[in-house]
Amino acid sequence: MLKKYWRRMVMNSQKDELAFYPGCSLDGMGKAYRKTSELVNRDLGIEMREIVNYNCCGAAEVKTASYDLSVFLPGRNLALAKQMGSSAVVAPCNGCVFSLGRANRAIAEDSGTRERINSYLNRAGAPSYEGDVEVKHIIEVIYERAGIEGVKKKVRRPLTGIHVACYYGCLYTRPKIYTGAGTGRKDNPEHPHFMDDLMSAIGAEVVDFPLKTVCCGGGHAIADREVSVGFSAAILNEAARAGADFVVTMCPLGHMNIEANIPAIVKQYGMEVVRPVVYFTQLMALAFGHSRREARLSDNFSEAGKVLQEKGF
Repeated sequence: MLKKYWRRMVMNSQKDELAFYPGCSLDGMGKAYRKTSELVNRDLGIEMREIVNYNCCGAAEVKTASYDLSVFLPGRNLALAKQMGSSAVVAPCNGCVFSLGRANRAIAEDSGTRERINSYLNRAGAPSYEGDVEVKHIIEVIYERAGIEGVKKKVRRPLTGIHVACYYGCLYTRPKIYTGAGTGRKDNPEHPHFMDDLMSAIGAEVVDFPLKTVCCGGGHAIADREVSVGFSAAILNEAARAGADFVVTMCPLGHMNIEANIPAIVKQYGMEVVRPVVYFTQLMALAFGHSRREARLSDNFSEAGKVLQEKGF
């Protein structure tokens, strides 16, 4: 059943018409991710149209308040994308991909849910939706559409001598029923490698990093800050132990949580465990010849620009 569902999604997305869903974070604290994603996509010739009048996908804890609301919110974005003529929705956030994918499957495979959600959509002035638009993470699109060789061709300033620990986060491939990990053109569910391969393609050296898919503690940031700090500290400490200059991220929620925890981590564990945190698109933009300013490195709280300057970039 799972393979059949994802086979249908892949077949429906062959038109190459991509709708971009920024989510709530990319116009705020994740703006560096948005701007560098735009730079990288433009350089690679990847075109997307932003969903007009999109709404929050409810990726946090809406599902604990109302199941139907947790499906309706992302479902509306999917319906608007389908109305645009798009065959796939692309999101840069693991939480958004999870939320959109969860709603997509519920609408596609549960007739009762589909009927209720479509009634809400129609009352809200949105079109009905059948669950037939593929949901993709932006890193999957870059990996698939440009390919490793395509990325290498765009490199103007190889990041030689830069050691990176690629942190994917816990929701990138989990749960497989929503992410499709391990099926079709998706990343490996247990040992994801798309970001590792892209970082190697721009000349960086990827260190062995066993914590690449552990939780960052973002879900505990408000309820139990101590737990959140401990999770983030473990990620940074392991990256430091592995000899990384940077922790490279692909999710604004995980990125912001780790950076926000750095002051508490320094206080509790010391500065030696800390490594700057950067988005993978920031490093790609830099390698493609864009300036540190264009790569928005001053937006990072963890002094990424300072370390790159020390490295000669």
